[in-house]
Amino acid sequence: MPEYPPLTLTPRAIALPRCPQRQATALVQRSTAGRSGFEHWTLRCTRCGHIHEAQVHVDPMTSEANGWISGDLHAPT
Repeated sequence: MPEYPPLTLTPRAIALPRCPQRQATALVQRSTAGRSGFEHWTLRCTRCGHIHEAQVHVDPMTSEANGWISGDLHAPT
């Protein structure tokens, strides 16, 4: 079986990742922190079961955690 190098997903591909073999939808199985500004995703194809890895660019300033900082939730008083 050929070994594929890790892909770097574009912002559009992050929304709906695809299998490099079948072009079917791939589901994120695991997400781990990578070098600064990146995550490593392990994806699995829903059609053929192929597992591959991809690098995903993440911007910590626009993450979901940013909503907690600017949200209405405050410490109890």
